[in-house]
Amino acid sequence: MFEPQPEATGLPTAPPAPAANMNGCHVVIVGAGIGGLTAALSLQRHGIKVSVHEQAAALGEIGAGLVLTPNAMHALNHLGVGENIAKGSNVSAELEVRHYQSGDILLRRPSGEACRAKYGAGHFQVHRADLHGALSDAVLANDPGCIHLGRAFIGLAQTEDGVTVRFSDGAVVDGDALIGCDGGRSMVRDRTFGSAPAPYAGQVSFRALVPAARLPPELSADRRCFYIGPGRVFVHFSLRKNSVVNIVANARQGHWEDEGWAIPAEVRELRELYADFHPNVLQLIEAIEPGALFKWGLRVREPLTQWTLGRVSMLGDAAHPMLPFLGQGAVMAIEDGMVLGRCFAAASSAQEALRLYEGMRKDRANAVHVHSRERARAMQGWDSGRADPGRDAEDIGMFAYDPTTVPINRDLRG
Repeated sequence: MFEPQPEATGLPTAPPAPAANMNGCHVVIVGAGIGGLTAALSLQRHGIKVSVHEQAAALGEIGAGLVLTPNAMHALNHLGVGENIAKGSNVSAELEVRHYQSGDILLRRPSGEACRAKYGAGHFQVHRADLHGALSDAVLANDPGCIHLGRAFIGLAQTEDGVTVRFSDGAVVDGDALIGCDGGRSMVRDRTFGSAPAPYAGQVSFRALVPAARLPPELSADRRCFYIGPGRVFVHFSLRKNSVVNIVANARQGHWEDEGWAIPAEVRELRELYADFHPNVLQLIEAIEPGALFKWGLRVREPLTQWTLGRVSMLGDAAHPMLPFLGQGAVMAIEDGMVLGRCFAAASSAQEALRLYEGMRKDRANAVHVHSRERARAMQGWDSGRADPGRDAEDIGMFAYDPTTVPINRDLRG
């Protein structure tokens, strides 16, 4: 049993010095998403210089919610941003897994407070933009000039002495290591290991945020519900201290052609897909404002069997893209980033640090990739009308992992 701890440990007055022969080490990060910024903050925390290069013209995240489980909160607390995230977010309510038609509760999962007592860190319902903002603010507070926008990665070259990274704006950056944090369609991954197809997974995902004022009290209250039905799931939970309700719906669909992560969708389309679901679900769908519903086709890309080549490695979805059915995609990227910084602090060279990092993270992250697929099949693949909630992240032991203290495996130094 873990002893409960405060939701933030704060940063020390100065970051620890890296190993003597890592002084002056510069890590180039491509992608300023949640994983890239966590990696940058962890590296800074461990005395390593970083530069972050993002193709977008402005920092920001999509308007959507996510759940931060204890394994992620350990890292965020250690990096000094956990308290800020907790202040504006919801402590996770008890999860109710419900039958899609009757609404009967099939399974209950513990609340965030119960998780904190058990695992030593909380469990929160968070707006992605709030998490992203807290991370970017912390990174820039350490080094105001380390994030570079409008830089799309176009190529790299590496030698025994370093790696050179080229960007579409003409910038050429030299570093000791390159970390690809540029998502499931990672260009760093493609340039390092070769491109691979990302076929449609047979699933369409919808998302929307609904102001709580548009909903009756029983739906706008701090609740976390997961309706499971044949070929479809529907999730809703509160964000930003119950001021908004996050909706996510994943449905099996035989055909998909569009590209993009935020394609505008019609409420009518979602209503028709979920017409046989519980009235609470239909009421939530009807409350979605015009222009507030988006969809995208989920794609399958196999995790890498090798993350690192020389001075180049991957993080988050660039290394292990996964379906969203365990709610651990962002969490795995946060774990990756935290461990990456610790490996650089423990190593005597950038190559050694990347070997340590891959050895510590690959099996765990790739296992989550597999379990997420399995849970999708369980929840959506009904047999004779029987519901199967499948094994969730806690069932497979995800919450008990602490990326701030898991031992560095020295046998992986190579």
